[in-house]
Parts: sequence; structure tokens; C-alpha cells
Amino acid sequence: MENLLHGMPTVALIGPELFPIPPLRGGATELFIDRLAAHLNRYQPVVIGPADPELPPREQRGLVAYRRIALNSVQRWLYRRYRHLLPLYDRRVAALVRQVAPDLLHVHNRPLLALNLKTWFPEVPVILHMHNIYSILGKRERPAPFTPIPVEVFAACSSFVLEQERQRLGTGAGAHLVMYNGVDTRIFRPKWERPDEARAVRRHYGLADEPVVLYAGKIRESKGVGVLGRAMHRVWENLPHAALVLVGGTEFGRGRTSRETPFFKQFREQVAQAPGRVILTGFVPHEDMAKIYLLGDVLVAPSQKPEGMPMVLLEAASCGLPLVASPLGGIPEVVQNGGNGVLLDNHEDAEELAGKITALLQDPAFSQRLGQKARQRALERFSWQRIAQEQEAVYDEILGHKR
Repeated sequence: MENLLHGMPTVALIGPELFPIPPLRGGATELFIDRLAAHLNRYQPVVIGPADPELPPREQRGLVAYRRIALNSVQRWLYRRYRHLLPLYDRRVAALVRQVAPDLLHVHNRPLLALNLKTWFPEVPVILHMHNIYSILGKRERPAPFTPIPVEVFAACSSFVLEQERQRLGTGAGAHLVMYNGVDTRIFRPKWERPDEARAVRRHYGLADEPVVLYAGKIRESKGVGVLGRAMHRVWENLPHAALVLVGGTEFGRGRTSRETPFFKQFREQVAQAPGRVILTGFVPHEDMAKIYLLGDVLVAPSQKPEGMPMVLLEAASCGLPLVASPLGGIPEVVQNGGNGVLLDNHEDAEELAGKITALLQDPAFSQRLGQKARQRALERFSWQRIAQEQEAVYDEILGHKR
């Protein structure tokens, strides 16, 4: 058993096997784990995730202990292909759990891992925390439908995910609850609080005072990038000086952020013929994103598939940007139509999207009111301080029942 802080209960925050924690090259689940760990006050967090060449296998950052698991290329291949027979990552996690002896296991986005850990450590309470719905998981990461997973708590990042999975991945859980994603409101601040920095960032990308439509996320058709591209042609008819800034790579992970996908190649060719200005920044590390939001006058998230709760919406809202988004998945739990942004009626309709964008860019007073409400709601509901307090209350409840 490792020597951690005495007199403080310990929680192991366990990530998937794909991306390191902190998320060096993207990963919303990994970001949640890292930021939650940094904001816990009454629990000693031990973060367990995969190794990365840029990170040490063991690390201490403030109160947060990091333990990273290395699998060689053969082991990774075997694990991906034969996970049910060779749960290599799961067993390495279990070895670390034995060393740390935590009071709680908080497993993220891996129902099979939660099931294995509950089988191997029946006396330790387990939370299974889903950031996506079942169908988005890889086929080797899914238990058979309706397999009971006897965890103490099934948590979901939005009411949408909870209701989708309550009777599927949540079967067997003792309790079900929503645990929203969060945002660091002290770092993600609006341009009216830092105008000099906003002007400097704009100059860096060759922008001045022209209206800017901002998109942040993977450059994929499923994220609505194609719909946005078509919408901008109509926006440019009314606002020819408007600029579109797209921030993000095609994938997450080492060697993948600049992958040349067929969609990206086609989209880039279309951009070259666009009648207005388009800036493709490529992948931007998360620590630089607070500056990136200063570029925009409106943040557009035209997802074509349901998402749990996009972090980008919380960050943009905290930066005081009005939001234009699809009405799918957990997005309406962040975007209040006519409050902090506007929701599309039809997420596939480029004409409607163009109209919503144009209306906001042509009415700065209305946009400012939406942005101010977005900032206010981020402060009141989605700050990491509040999310961490709510999470610790869940931990307290579980350990209280255990005692």
C-alpha cells in the first residue's frame, strides 16, 4: 500500500486506455478527470490512466497523484483485439488499485472495466461514470446489452445520457445520477474582461474587427463542419467580411491530430474556393484554448449526432460567447434557447444555421446579452468548484452507506 495523505479518504479516478491524463492531444473524458482531481478538497485523488512518452509513469501535482500504465505495441494490439480474453489494461489498473488501496473507485467511460473491478474488488465501492452513450463506445468496450453492472452509482454527464443508459449500462447500479461537466471560469474569461489580450490573439491570426464565427472541435462531418461550411456561403452574402475560424484536428491522440481524413481533404478543397475568409488553425492544446475563444463573436456547434455534454460549449459560454447549437443529446442542457444562445430547429438545415448566425452578427446588442447570460450561467452552474463539491457529496453518501 502506497503512502498517500493520512486522514483523507482516497478516490481512484480511472480513465480509459486511449489517451493520457492530463489530455495532451485531446480527450473530453480525460479533461474531466484531470480537472475534477485538481478541484477536490476533501478527497485524495489518484489518477490512473495510460502512459505517454511525454509524461512520467508516476507524478505528483499538488494533491493529485498520477499513476500511468504502459502497454507495449503488441500488448496494445492484443488488448484492442481480444479484450474479453486478455483484459491487460484492466489487470494493470487492478494492480495499481491493490497498491493504492483507495476507498472509492471512480471509473470513466469503461463499463467492462467497472464490471471487472467490481468483480475483483467487491468490497470497494465503484462509480461508473459515462460521458457517452452505449453506441458511441467501441464494440470491444461494450458489455452485452443489459448486462447487470453492480456498481454503487451509475453517473452520466447529462440527463440525456442518463435516460439513454439507465436501463442498459445502468442496469444493476444502486443509484443513478447526473454529474455535469465543468469549466474553469477563472481561466476561461470573456473578452470584455481582457480586451488587450483579445486584440493580440486576433492580430496573431491576421484578424482585426471583422465578425468572426468560431467552431472548436474535431473537423468531421458528424460534428456538423460540412453543414457549417455550406451555411457560411449564405452568411457571406450578407456579411462578406465575416471570417470563419475552425479550431481542431481530425482525431485525438499521438500522431493523429493532423490525420488526413477523406472528409478533411474534401473540406479543405472547398475552403480554398470559399467566397469569404476561412482560417483552419489545426489542433490547439487545451491550455491554449482560453485565448482561442477570444477570437469569436459567436460559437457554433452544429453537431449532427447526439453528444453527452460538449466541453466546448461550457468553455465558450464561460468566455461570454453566444452559442448556436444543434438541439441533440445533452446540448439543450447547456444552451438555453433565447437565454444564453439559440438552438436550431433542424440540425441538418444549413439555411437555418446561416440565418441564426447572421442574426447574431447583425445584432451586437442581442449577442452581447446572450453572451453575458452565458457567462453568468457558467459561473452559477458549471464552475469546477461547484462540480467538485457535488461530486464530493456523492462520495460522502457512498462511504456513509458503506459505514
